[in-house]
Amino acid sequence: MDLETFLLWSHPVVQVFAFFLGLLAMWQGFKRFAMLLGKKVIFPWKKHVKLGSYALVLWTLGGLGFYTTHSVFGMTHITDSHAIVAWFIIALSVLGFATGFVMNKYKKKRVYMPLLHGGINVLLLILVCYEVYSGILLVPAFGLI
Repeated sequence: MDLETFLLWSHPVVQVFAFFLGLLAMWQGFKRFAMLLGKKVIFPWKKHVKLGSYALVLWTLGGLGFYTTHSVFGMTHITDSHAIVAWFIIALSVLGFATGFVMNKYKKKRVYMPLLHGGINVLLLILVCYEVYSGILLVPAFGLI
């Protein structure tokens, strides 16, 4: 396998992996939301932080897709909306990571920060779903199948 093929395949494989990590973290986040509503549930804090952190870091590193298109095709943003949405994903990932970091580092009873954190990450996961869809549509255009 040459470097160009590796670059073209590694980006979607890593990002789909991050998508599933994000789904698991989101599922756990819903448990935290249920706690805010007064339900007695067990929130797996450490596991949520670990899975969410991995997903957010991998989504931020997904911006390396710009490097891939530049390396292989000599330019970036050739994927149109896929590239544009990636900028929002990077920004929201940083915000989601920052709010999660603060809550994990300075543990105390909170209402608004978990809602902000969860809202950011729900929006982020919606955008990631779009990226997965638009990325699947790009696979044939890049000659990967």
